[in-house]
Amino acid sequence: MAKIELNGVWKRYADGTEAVKDLSLVIEDGEFVILVGPSGCGKSTALRMVAGLETISEGKLLIGDKVVNDLSPGERDIAMVFQSYALYPHMSVADNMAFSLKMAKVSKSEIDERVKKAAEMLGLTEYLHRKPKALSGGQRQRVAMGRAIVRSPQAFLMDEPLSNLDAKLRVAMRAEIAALQTRLGVTTLYVTHDQIEAMTMGDRVAVLKRGELQQVASPQELYEKPDNLFVAGFIGSPSMNLGRGRVEKDERGYTVKLDENAALRLSDAALERYPKVSEYVGKDVAVGMRPEHFSRATSSTPDDAKLVGQEAALVELLGSEVLLHFATGASAILTEDLREAMDDEEAFAELEHAAEVGGQQFVARLEPHEAPKTGEKVDLAFRTEHMHFFDIDTGWALR
Repeated sequence: MAKIELNGVWKRYADGTEAVKDLSLVIEDGEFVILVGPSGCGKSTALRMVAGLETISEGKLLIGDKVVNDLSPGERDIAMVFQSYALYPHMSVADNMAFSLKMAKVSKSEIDERVKKAAEMLGLTEYLHRKPKALSGGQRQRVAMGRAIVRSPQAFLMDEPLSNLDAKLRVAMRAEIAALQTRLGVTTLYVTHDQIEAMTMGDRVAVLKRGELQQVASPQELYEKPDNLFVAGFIGSPSMNLGRGRVEKDERGYTVKLDENAALRLSDAALERYPKVSEYVGKDVAVGMRPEHFSRATSSTPDDAKLVGQEAALVELLGSEVLLHFATGASAILTEDLREAMDDEEAFAELEHAAEVGGQQFVARLEPHEAPKTGEKVDLAFRTEHMHFFDIDTGWALR
């Protein structure tokens, strides 16, 4: 096992394209770090540079305190798990898992022992004699994992290994891979575009945008303390509601005005989390509101904690929860950060259209007993201690 360290790493192609820009990231010995971001953000390129499959244009890459920029993939003592499994179709499961050890001229008795141990760990013992075509997608992915495990490498590199699986199997395999990494304690760098995958598996998550590192933190910290609008818009499902709000102050403190009919009083906790909000009195800021921090207002809800008369445009009944889509008068935030974070041109075009006609839809996550009917007008409460604030021009959090 070994630490992986990227120090100011760049990847420039001959046509001038910069796929990775000044990336500095440390994956500690035994740590599980996820690289996540939208399509084309440079995450797979970064992983391939660590693997030695892409040359490094500038900067240093260290594995176990040794600079490996000029070492071949075979000399780096890492094992890679690909999206495509990359199994030899004519070989049995056992032979696929043993292949790299045979090439390294490891003794047959040791190969048999390592393959047997990995197969037991992955639930593949009864499939060792089968060919890949006789296995399910999940079983093939386990074989690919087994092939990496038997090598006892310094580090695992995984490039979207679950993207070919169906949704149910992906969930199961996420848990399996996370548990396996914990058991083995091998330094692991894992690439995915799926932010739910990132949030449920890694010790830390590194978020990339256009080749640049935006934030690296634990999943919970990313969710609760996004550093900028891009991270706020990318992390979370459903996404954080983002709209333009005006900061105002009176004798009772600070409020944020989302539209003519909605002004929410900010709690002391909100100002403690985002102290720079006090510098924006009379100015517009980007306001972030997570769906789960809404609830149906009650008779005891103060007027300055309510969004009154919100129309239920769509109600999704999901059994354990309800997703309420409701129209607001809050102006949309239309920045390149948000376009990148949404990673969906059609959805962004809908947001642009909503901005033209005024307002946009927000999403609230409610308890099943709070579910309104489609078309019903509802009063919602929001806990402002969980509100997020960003500078609209720079995108940075007002902390």
